[in-house]
Amino acid sequence: MRAKGTGWKVSLSIVVGVLILALVLHFVGWRETLAEMGSLGIVGLLAVLGNIAASMALWMLSWWAILNAYGVRLPLRVMVGARLAGYAVSYLTPTLYFGGEPIRAMLVVGSSDAPATRIAASIIVERFLGGLSMILFVLIGGFFALTSPAIAAPERRLLAGVIGFVTFWVLIGFINFAGNFKWISRLIRCMGRLMARWKGPLERAAAKVSETEDEVSHAFSKHSRATLLAFLLQIAATCFVYTRPQFFFFFFGVQFTFPQLSLLFAFTLMLSFFLWITPGGLGTSEAGLVGAFVLVRPGLTSASVVAYALVFKFFEAIFVVLGMIYLARRGIQYLSGRRSSEKSR
Repeated sequence: MRAKGTGWKVSLSIVVGVLILALVLHFVGWRETLAEMGSLGIVGLLAVLGNIAASMALWMLSWWAILNAYGVRLPLRVMVGARLAGYAVSYLTPTLYFGGEPIRAMLVVGSSDAPATRIAASIIVERFLGGLSMILFVLIGGFFALTSPAIAAPERRLLAGVIGFVTFWVLIGFINFAGNFKWISRLIRCMGRLMARWKGPLERAAAKVSETEDEVSHAFSKHSRATLLAFLLQIAATCFVYTRPQFFFFFFGVQFTFPQLSLLFAFTLMLSFFLWITPGGLGTSEAGLVGAFVLVRPGLTSASVVAYALVFKFFEAIFVVLGMIYLARRGIQYLSGRRSSEKSR
C-alpha cells in the first residue's frame, strides 16, 4: 500500500527536476545540446546502449553466482525481472545505488523454496561486493583528486570526506560480515533493552537479522570461490561505468587519460549520493556533471556534457521501464491470486 502523502512528494520532485533541467538547458543551450546528441550517430548510440547493457548483465551474473552458491534456484525470467525491478526502484528513489533491494527480495521469495533470510543475504552480499568494487575505483580517483592542483581546496576536502565516509562503512560491513560479529543484530537487541515497550518485536527482528548475518558470513567462509567470482564480475561492471565518458566522447575525437576518468568517476559517485534527489537524478545530475567536467576536462562544452548525461539517462530509462513493467505485472498477479483465494473461501 502506498503511504499517504507519497504521491504529491513524487510529483513535486519530478516538477523540481524538470525545472532544474530546463534551467540547465537554457544556460547551456538546448539547440546545442540536441545537436551534440544528434552528432553521436547510430554507432555511438549503440555503443552507449552496449555499455549500459553490459554493466547490467554483469550485475545480474554476479547475483546469479551468489544465488547458485547458496543453492537458490530461480527461473531466469524471475531473476532478471527482480534485478531490473530493484534497479528501477533504486533509480527512481533519492539514491542511485540503494533502495530497491527490499523490492527485489519480495519478488524472489515466492519463487523459491529457500528461506527469506538466505535470499536477503544474497542481495546484501551482491550489493556489498558492488560497494567494494566502487571503492577500488573511487580510491584511485580520490588519489588523483587529492593530489591534483587543478582541484580547489574546498572540493578536495569534500571529496576526501565522501571517500572516507563511504570507505569506513563498507570496511565496517566487511569486518562485521566476514568475521560474523553480528553487530547489527546486537544493536537491535540493545535497542530492545532500552525500549521495553518494543522489546518483543525487536527481539524477533534481531533473531531474523542474526540468521541473515549467518547467511552473509557463509559467503566469505563456505562460498569463497563463488564470492570471488561475483566480486570480479562486479569489478567488470564497475569498469563499464568507469569508462562511460570515453564511450560517449570517443565519437567526438576526445580521449580521456586514466587520471581524468578516475576523477570523473569519483565526482560522479559523489553526485549520485548527494544530488540524486529527484527521480533519475533529473536536472540535478546534469548540473553537477557540468561542474565536474569543468574541473577535469575544461575544453569540453557544457552542451556536450549535458548531452552525454541525457543520452545515458535515455538508455537507462529503457531498463527502468522494463523493471517497472515487471514489477507492475507481478503486482497484478499477486492481487489476482489474492482475489481468487478469497472467492474460493
